Amino acid sequence: MENNATLRFLKNLVKIFWSALLFILYGWIVALINLFRENADARRRRKFDKDLRKRRKKPCAPKCAVVNAAVYKRADPLIYSQKYLMEQGMSVTWNNPDIQLYKNGTPVTSSQLEMDTDYDIVATIYNNSTQAPAAGMPVEFSYLDFGIGTAKINIGSTIINVPVKGSPNHPVNASTTWHTPNVAGHYCLQVDLQWSDDANPKNNLGQENTNVGKFSSPAVFEFPLHNDDTVTKRIHLTADCYTLPKKLDCKEKPKKESSRQKYKKLRKLKRIIPPLEEGADWVQALNRHGVGNFPIPAGWSVLIEPQQVTLAPDQTEKIKVTLTPPEKFKGEKTININGFHGKELIGGVTLTASS
Repeated sequence: MENNATLRFLKNLVKIFWSALLFILYGWIVALINLFRENADARRRRKFDKDLRKRRKKPCAPKCAVVNAAVYKRADPLIYSQKYLMEQGMSVTWNNPDIQLYKNGTPVTSSQLEMDTDYDIVATIYNNSTQAPAAGMPVEFSYLDFGIGTAKINIGSTIINVPVKGSPNHPVNASTTWHTPNVAGHYCLQVDLQWSDDANPKNNLGQENTNVGKFSSPAVFEFPLHNDDTVTKRIHLTADCYTLPKKLDCKEKPKKESSRQKYKKLRKLKRIIPPLEEGADWVQALNRHGVGNFPIPAGWSVLIEPQQVTLAPDQTEKIKVTLTPPEKFKGEKTININGFHGKELIGGVTLTASS
């Protein structure tokens, strides 16, 4: 009997030992997984911060003090930025939804402007930060000859205060007066937000295409393609039919996901997402706006001449685009032309043909 009791005691002791060991091992595995995730997040954030420092050309000194991210907050002023959205894999329109022109207080379409006339340019500016405002931010207005990569001509600037996202006065309008050129042609407005300590400086430049004067054939467009860089570039031009879709109804928006689900999706995107935008549903955004989702429809012909061109530094080439609709087509059709050097977006134009 004594031997049986001793044997049962030893068996129970072994069970307790193995249970304790498995519990410890499980805790270690969970801790290692969490540590791996934290290290991956830290590496991604360091890579993003390094990219920002390179763009600002202000590398951190070797012995500079590091302020904890929980204490130091950055504003993120933004406007609809075609280049940034294209970098994230989105299709874009070059008729900017955040830039509106007015004549004598009445909104006008940018494709029917008059020569030698005053127009008010009003840009809607947002802040993606809920904790840091952008006080005293300069906003610069300029225009380019309508085309891709052409020289910038200054219009004017103003200074605005952008409150945090969600506040009663958000978003904010910035405005200036533009006296259009006295020569008919195609022009491109630009609004540039100048904020040195920006959480994401890539979304600060917005562009709006304009037409000044009338054209003899609305289905034939010509514009200059210019290389303003110091190196030779081989540029290819593409066309799509993207237009801004309607906003999603609240009932159509997906349910909130756990941080783990969002983390997995961000990893699949293989892109550097700014910290303030990690909570956005980038997968749904790519499904609604992704490049390649808006091909030229059947029956339409878009002829780009030339479609690929090699430009030396400061060289310009005239591009001709002919839009041919299907037989018996009535109405308007919008076509976007984008120029790329490899994967780098050089610029683009949005053309509208009517019949």
